[in-house]
Amino acid sequence: MLARTLLRFEKTGRTARGVDFLRNRFTNKASAFTRKEREHLGVVGLLPPAVESIDDQVDRVWVQFNLLSSPINRYQLLRGIMDINVTLFYKFVQKHIKETLPVIYTPTVGEACERYGAIFMRDHGLYVSMQERGNIRQCLKNLRKPNIDIMVVTDGSRILGLGDLGANGMGISIGKCSLYVAGAGIRPSRVLPVMLDVGTNNEKLRNDPLYLGQRTSRAQDREFYELLDEFMEAASAEWPNAVIQFEDFSNNHCFDIMERYQKKYRCFNDDIQGTGAVIAAGFLNAMHVSGVPVNEQRVVFLGAGSAATGVAEIIAELAALELETSVEKVRNSVYLVDSKGLVTTTRGDELAPHKVPWARTDIAPEQNESSVR
Repeated sequence: MLARTLLRFEKTGRTARGVDFLRNRFTNKASAFTRKEREHLGVVGLLPPAVESIDDQVDRVWVQFNLLSSPINRYQLLRGIMDINVTLFYKFVQKHIKETLPVIYTPTVGEACERYGAIFMRDHGLYVSMQERGNIRQCLKNLRKPNIDIMVVTDGSRILGLGDLGANGMGISIGKCSLYVAGAGIRPSRVLPVMLDVGTNNEKLRNDPLYLGQRTSRAQDREFYELLDEFMEAASAEWPNAVIQFEDFSNNHCFDIMERYQKKYRCFNDDIQGTGAVIAAGFLNAMHVSGVPVNEQRVVFLGAGSAATGVAEIIAELAALELETSVEKVRNSVYLVDSKGLVTTTRGDELAPHKVPWARTDIAPEQNESSVR
């Protein structure tokens, strides 16, 4: 046990004893340290005398968890544990996955992001603001992380259905990284939540005395892409094997970002491609079960944002492969409905670029309502 403990710590590339050892959230076992480990590490007297198993510790957290009735308070409890004992945090989450997933991610993470400045204590992500332009590579080196498997990057511009939350969006990156560890088994030390703080157009946030981000309006496109270009180059140079996930970028940037980087870097957009892949797989399997061919289906999307069009595109691509036909032909079976009704070329408004490929050309304005019944 002692050898395993020391091996885990040696991988951090540092040596420490006593209080400094306990402060390392990747190696701290708290009351689970044996007497021999405590003597060797110089932490005798710094912990209660009882030696517990991790299962004992999980049972205690479960009691604490159930003493709290508010989801946001439960979120704070679990974040506090993650900040001091990563192993215990993920052991607890995996044992009580049904109860904890709605707390560490949706829906509670939405409230946590809205109140991030008020409940902030400590986090372990990377903040890249406009002030860091020209120095981003050094920011990455300051983390002292030799290996990263995946980065979850957001600019906070479209957090869930809550809109522009600026730097408070860090909560969504932290939550998604937690899912990768708990669900996919990635090492906790090899995930990195990243906040690209390019300002916020949320005036209420900018005037909030507890807001921790830049109190400026969002950067214009030229400055935005200058920062993102530098970050992508620096991150890929620092950790060439890492995957970069874009999370909750607004529609005016998310498609352009994919087009700009997907052929040069290991990256994907979770809202467009991640959601799209999961739903498309479910859709095609449902078609196989139903026995109704894909080309005889009519697929209607209530919503025409990045997630909806991403799902539609992947469904069309997979269906085209299965039917040995073109994506354009499959698109004829897809109908998108946004806040203004059925997306068509004849309804009289200017469509966002990501909606144009899906705009119906065969439906007159007076037929819009009846066409989706």
